[in-house]
Amino acid sequence: MMFSYLTIGLSLVDVLDQSSLSSKIEAFGCQLINLYSQLRQVNNTIFALCKAVRLVISHDDGGGIHYTRFMAALPSEAYAKSVGNLLSSQDFKFAVCNAIKSIPEGQASGCIRQLTEDISESLEWMKVNCSMAEGNEIGKFEVSSLKCFDLQAELLGRGLSELYTLVLDSVTVTIGNSNLLGVSVKDLMTLLCPCMNSLVGVQPLTVNKFLCSVTGRNFDAGNKDDLLKFGFSSYWVFVFFFHLYMFCRSLYRQAISLMPPDLSRRMLEVMGDSSTAYSGKDWMERTDWDDGGYFSWIHQPSTSLLVVIQSVSNIYLQDSSEDCCPLIYVLNAMALQRLVDLNRQINSLEYLLQSNDNLVQKMLLDDASLSLYRKRSRKWARRISVLRQEAAGLTDYMMGHLQLVAEGQQSISSDDATCMDTSAQALLETEEWDFSICSMNMKSLPTAIWWILCQNIDIWCSHTAKKKLKLFLSLLIHTFIPSSTSSFVRIGKQHINEPSQLKKVTMHQISSELLSDSILYEQKFVRRYLASRFCRVLEKSVLPLFKDFPSGNVELKSSPHWPEVLGALEKSSVKVSSSGLVTNDYFSDSKSIAHSSEKLCTEICTEQKALPFTGLNFTSCHSLLNLLCWMPKGCLNSRSFSVYATYILNLERVVVGSLLECQGTLYSHRQHDLFRLFVSCRKALKYIIMAACEKKTEASQSSFAPILPEDSFSVLWLFKSLSLVVELQQAVSKDIATQVKDLIFSLMDHTSYVFLTLSKYQISHAVHFFLNAKRPCKEQPFSGNVNEQCNLIESNPCLDSSNCIEAWNDAFLVVKMLKEQAQSLLNCLKDNLCTEKEFLGVDVVNLNKFSSIVSCFSGFLWGLASAINDEDARFHDNKAKSLGWKREHVSELNLCISVFEDFNNLFLRMFLVEVDQQPRSYCDALNLKKPEYGPDFLDAEECSLNGSTQAEISCGRQQQKSGAAMACSLSSDIDDDSQTASVRRLQLKDVSFAASIMTKVDSFDLQVINKPLLRCLLKGDYPEVAFSLRQLLIASSAILRLKLQINKISSLSSLVPCLVGISQVLLLELVGMVDIPDTFSFVWLDGVLKYLEELGNHFPSDNPTLYGNVYARMIELHLRAMGKCITLQGKRATLASHETESSTKTLHGHIGFSEASHLGPHCLDEFKARLRMSFKMFIKKPSRLHLLTVIQTIEKALVGVREGCTSIYGITTGNAAGGKISSIVAAGIDCFDLVIEFVSGRKHLDVVKEHIQSILAGLFNIILHLQNPLIFQRFMHDKGSTNPDSGSVILMCIEVLIRIFGKHALFQMKPWHVAQSLRIPAALFQDFHQIKLSEASISSHSSLILDNEISDRLASKDLSVVDRHFSIDLFAACCRLLYTVLKHHKSECERCISLLETSVSVLLHCLETVDTDSIVRKGYFSWELEEGVKCGCFLRRIYEEIRQQKESFGRHCSQFLANYIYVYSGYGPLKTGIKREIDEALRPGIYALIDACSADDLQYLHTVFGEGPCRNTLATLRHDYKLNFQYEGKV
Repeated sequence: MMFSYLTIGLSLVDVLDQSSLSSKIEAFGCQLINLYSQLRQVNNTIFALCKAVRLVISHDDGGGIHYTRFMAALPSEAYAKSVGNLLSSQDFKFAVCNAIKSIPEGQASGCIRQLTEDISESLEWMKVNCSMAEGNEIGKFEVSSLKCFDLQAELLGRGLSELYTLVLDSVTVTIGNSNLLGVSVKDLMTLLCPCMNSLVGVQPLTVNKFLCSVTGRNFDAGNKDDLLKFGFSSYWVFVFFFHLYMFCRSLYRQAISLMPPDLSRRMLEVMGDSSTAYSGKDWMERTDWDDGGYFSWIHQPSTSLLVVIQSVSNIYLQDSSEDCCPLIYVLNAMALQRLVDLNRQINSLEYLLQSNDNLVQKMLLDDASLSLYRKRSRKWARRISVLRQEAAGLTDYMMGHLQLVAEGQQSISSDDATCMDTSAQALLETEEWDFSICSMNMKSLPTAIWWILCQNIDIWCSHTAKKKLKLFLSLLIHTFIPSSTSSFVRIGKQHINEPSQLKKVTMHQISSELLSDSILYEQKFVRRYLASRFCRVLEKSVLPLFKDFPSGNVELKSSPHWPEVLGALEKSSVKVSSSGLVTNDYFSDSKSIAHSSEKLCTEICTEQKALPFTGLNFTSCHSLLNLLCWMPKGCLNSRSFSVYATYILNLERVVVGSLLECQGTLYSHRQHDLFRLFVSCRKALKYIIMAACEKKTEASQSSFAPILPEDSFSVLWLFKSLSLVVELQQAVSKDIATQVKDLIFSLMDHTSYVFLTLSKYQISHAVHFFLNAKRPCKEQPFSGNVNEQCNLIESNPCLDSSNCIEAWNDAFLVVKMLKEQAQSLLNCLKDNLCTEKEFLGVDVVNLNKFSSIVSCFSGFLWGLASAINDEDARFHDNKAKSLGWKREHVSELNLCISVFEDFNNLFLRMFLVEVDQQPRSYCDALNLKKPEYGPDFLDAEECSLNGSTQAEISCGRQQQKSGAAMACSLSSDIDDDSQTASVRRLQLKDVSFAASIMTKVDSFDLQVINKPLLRCLLKGDYPEVAFSLRQLLIASSAILRLKLQINKISSLSSLVPCLVGISQVLLLELVGMVDIPDTFSFVWLDGVLKYLEELGNHFPSDNPTLYGNVYARMIELHLRAMGKCITLQGKRATLASHETESSTKTLHGHIGFSEASHLGPHCLDEFKARLRMSFKMFIKKPSRLHLLTVIQTIEKALVGVREGCTSIYGITTGNAAGGKISSIVAAGIDCFDLVIEFVSGRKHLDVVKEHIQSILAGLFNIILHLQNPLIFQRFMHDKGSTNPDSGSVILMCIEVLIRIFGKHALFQMKPWHVAQSLRIPAALFQDFHQIKLSEASISSHSSLILDNEISDRLASKDLSVVDRHFSIDLFAACCRLLYTVLKHHKSECERCISLLETSVSVLLHCLETVDTDSIVRKGYFSWELEEGVKCGCFLRRIYEEIRQQKESFGRHCSQFLANYIYVYSGYGPLKTGIKREIDEALRPGIYALIDACSADDLQYLHTVFGEGPCRNTLATLRHDYKLNFQYEGKV
């Protein structure tokens, strides 16, 4: 009947709701399968469906006539089409698979036996109908024998084989049922063998006999026309048998793998594959290994699979393969299955051959033994050769279908078979594949073939010719590029090897998944050929972009003459700077940046219509460059990196040239695309430089090799191209200004990171050389003779001073270049602003120049700091700090810092300081004078000035002896006799430096800060100013870090108070904002937190009372900022420990809507993580007094007391809508979690222990005030709320309690603490089953409104839904809390056993509310089945812990067991019982309870239950317990 209605639906071609009717019928079929699955009768339903398929074409005798009356008067072809549509439905197939998987393991063999019987009926149906077709009436319709056979063959191969293989693929195989299942599969093969014997025998032509045995008709064995007289559809018969054989073979081997060794050997001998079941010892002892071939299970000896494929292909695939796509796919799948066997045998025989050859070499053998061993080696070598030939043939057959993929990608060049026209390719796309064989056609076949090849690359790649491997890589890269009709797939977000997660797949998705898989890059051919293939495709994509430019002759392969390029770039930069194109005053144009991009979108559409290929090639280039960004570093070697770097730098050069040629014209979409392409190039260059530096550092720390080609010139290019390109973007229109500015900021960040990576790599090698130079010099005292001392170092092969000099020179070339650029810009700004007293005269050009210089300088400084930090960590001391740095280098660095300070002074005076209000002392501090560097720096500066020619840093080669002399001088500076005193002096300087900083910070007046301007920055105005401030703060934080590492470095101590003050004001203004901050604010405020983090690293611990006020202000500032983040996050707010330890991370709940979704959750989360890092630095190494300040601040926050305002309480009482807490209270919870995590040491932990009682009381108080059913709701449009989400705060409290109770040896708990913890789950989940799915207008529920305040609050929340993921997180946390308390506080829990029973009972009742479809539960919330299973696993852990503590809780276990039995039997609050899947998750815990119960307890339950379902449930549980738990082991 279902087929009839589906056929009717498909026949309504002119009806609009045709698809709706078909989808409803398919949904009905899924419900039918699920219903019989719950009744444990799904196998009957499946085979009834198979019978219905056969009834489409049946003869008029037997029982079939009683069913045909349900069939509508429609042609059989229509019924066959409906069968194919139903079985190609992914939802229906998933329903069948899940139903088969749910069959108990003991019934699996019976299901296979039923399958065998049904296949027998299908084969008989085929023979009978073929013999009676000609001239007979089939059903109610007259058809010819040809038409009848075509339909039958199609139903057999398209419909029945799909159902049969679904059963074989989904049946559960375990150790317990493997024996019976193997026997059942063997019986099934016994049924198939008679038909397939004639096909796989050793006769020269057996296809005719095979069809004869299946249809019962006689054929002329040598007449192809006679063979095909029933039509081309006879290939479906081959699909049916080959498909079944593949799955039977796989299932049989799966069962054998779980059998005992002796039994598995006997079973495999039946299969003709005895080698699979033998151990390594058996392989070593036996010499008569015979491979029966792929079809050895059917016939021994059998013909090879390659011969069978060729025979079938000669008949069906010789002229045209258009109609045989399923057959092609099945043949490829069989070839792959055979390759797996061949690889295993080849590897085993190669191991034997190698072992045999080793024995011959190592053992003294007589002539007879030697001859025997050599004979054995020759035999194995011949066998390996035969196997390799077969594997090569099968692989060649599979790779022959790459042409199908290539045709889908349009045109392979005749000159180079690996280079394709990507612009034409982008317009064509093969059809998606739905993982179904029965619905495959010529459009989806290339995708299916590509799926096989990409999913199994490690199986076939070792047998493939070089030309095919190169073609495969080219196709892989081409198909990765998204076409005009497909969107880019984000790697890692979609896993195509999970059919339940993806219903259809495209070639682009397959390639994307493979390129993100590390297995690909483990293959040798990928590491060898990928770089060249990639660069060819990239060049092909680039060429059409620049053909219209005068510089259209694009050559990316070879490096240009960089001095000429840099000279031309410098001239262009001067020309651009002197032109009048970008002279608009920055602030006079507009105060805020519009966020609309509608005009840009219109221009994009217009230009793409005019130049479609150009836009697609831009997309191709971006995709390829993005590919480089996440390509694993393992695929990079020195050669491939050089190729990548050369191509990308050349592409940057071409893009810059094109941008310069566009100068003087209006800013167009093409210029915007070119700029985006340049940003992508710089991003890709950043990632490959990072990978190359890391790999080269791991390979050799002692030798230095330049990263970029012509390293010094390339580094100059990085900065100068950045400055020029950024300057060229200033003529942009307002409509796309925001997009361009975002790209500019990203470009600066990428370039900064490039400088960081390069400087870290260069300086790491130099510092490593310096620190190791001490050892050879110590062996002989310094005699004063430099040459003698140098010879000592030159004799050490581990030290290469020329490498050291080159590393230093390359690194400090950056310093010199940045100093010159900064000085030039500084002079320009001074000249322009000599008479200005306000900041309004600075244009955006100078701001971006400032940001570019500071970004690069910041990258260099952090690279230097990171390199020194790594070396200190490697040597576990402060050698790098006490290192006698060469005066020229320190001088150069300090001079650059001096210019940087002038930069900062000018910036702060223009933008951030209200000149009219600043005190005289502060004006003096901001004068453009050199800072107080101290005698060390002055000496270094004097040395540098007196001998500037000798100190000039050169990028060329220097003599070996000069490097050795430098190393010797360095070593003498850190002589053992003076090193201790030197370190002490440096430590005293550190203390003095930190003390002076903190004193200035404490006395700094925040009134001099221009707060209105900072508020504008937080609102999103003046983004260039904000970004410049960010870069300035990051660079200044690097200088602070370096001051701890190199004492001779300039500290910029005069700027610290100002920068700290600005940071404080910004965070306080952020906290006080009523509106939601601009997303970009969380990006640039990262600089503030980075600077505060470094400030926390400088807090002195020797005299904490002097700096207590500053420290307390910093802690309070962090708490307030943390509270703001928690408030903005809403339901997403969690602890840092939850984000790393949560066991519910694998569950992806429904996203639904989120509050303030336009906020940019990722930016806010990153900002909060950086805020935690800053707070961690303040508490990581504090004095005892400072830590006491932290604990007291957190304690006040948790209690709700506000500093200086005792009348306002941060925690309000609960009511119908739940209580409220202030953001500072939530921040106290988060910060205390960090204190528990990072505070260590006995004295510090004693401080925490002294206050733990009050902190626990505060946490319990918060939960008590906030508990309410509304905590599970996520509210929309809750813009007016300034308080954190109640549910998230409760979850945070519970997780902190878990950590505290888990540290039982550290924190002593009182009995009331335990009692309060045990009651929390019951209090939170007691009304869980009454939660409604959504509330359309909560204010309409009068029962919830008690006062005006609550009414106003609820009225602002238009809509709410239950947050699924949060409810699971909270359930899991409650379970963890209970079993943690149980584990560590047994005696207290026993006294409060009633509270424990209540909470466990309430949590168990929650599992009733899973996937309930009854009318009574309509509109109420319920978990999905998967979610319920996850929660059942959490609850099970409580039962298991109770058993672990059965000495204390043994007499109470029966009560927990009784509660479970009542709920399971349908006596819970909802009277629905617990679903089977959830019960299976709970069962190990229930068995643990039974194990802890005594016999008297179980007998008592038996008596109390009386007759009924509860007693039956108890009996079943005891039986299953004995079978599955009692003798199997305990938890």
